[in-house]
Amino acid sequence: MTAGRIRTALGMGLRTYRRMPVLLALLVVLPAYLLGVFAAVLPNTRVPLRVPGGDVVSAGMVEVYVALLTPTVAALVAGVAGLFLLRSTADADARLVIAGYRAREVVVARLGLVAVVAVVVTTVALATTTLTPFAPVDPAGLAAATLLGGLVYGLLGTLAGLLLDRLGGVYAVLFGSMLDMFLFQNPLVADPSPLAPWLPGHAPVRLAVDAGFSSGLDPGPLLVGLAYVAVLGALAQVAFARLARRI
Repeated sequence: MTAGRIRTALGMGLRTYRRMPVLLALLVVLPAYLLGVFAAVLPNTRVPLRVPGGDVVSAGMVEVYVALLTPTVAALVAGVAGLFLLRSTADADARLVIAGYRAREVVVARLGLVAVVAVVVTTVALATTTLTPFAPVDPAGLAAATLLGGLVYGLLGTLAGLLLDRLGGVYAVLFGSMLDMFLFQNPLVADPSPLAPWLPGHAPVRLAVDAGFSSGLDPGPLLVGLAYVAVLGALAQVAFARLARRI
């Protein structure tokens, strides 16, 4: 496996994205739109917020929902982009395999493309938060939470692309990410579901709330999130490799 071949395959994937204006708009416009709309329409009343560790602080509702939505929109957009990644690069993958690329080289390039998408979405989401009243206590922690959400759901989106058709995959990613991160992980819910800690959005949201409102960042959610990324990355490698061998 050579770095040059992987860079070439990654470049082909990036050019595929560049030729899809709708997908580019999704990456840039949707995170800014969702965060901007919520920040504009929500009343900035004070609400009690339980932060990781058990302490209760008083926070503005706008700030709470911007903290919640920052990793959520990254997850939603990266998940949909990951789904389209698998389907839009299938022909390019076939050409690479025919040209003599190993399946592992194609796999690494495609997972690298998921990471690029997650970084772009994270950058847009964090830039938008600077235009809202939300000022996180730990900006680096919020960045890590947002990137983590994008990576986890970006990988889930690629797996959905293998198991479902395009429409079914889009619905699964859209509703799955919103139900998980916006409803099950909502820090304002008085009685959270016992299922919430087991869902993939738990670590990014908990880390985001911790970074937004608590002075001491707990590394536990970050480690759990990275474990999710490792497991999903391994599953995506297996799925990609099997797909490449069938080409």
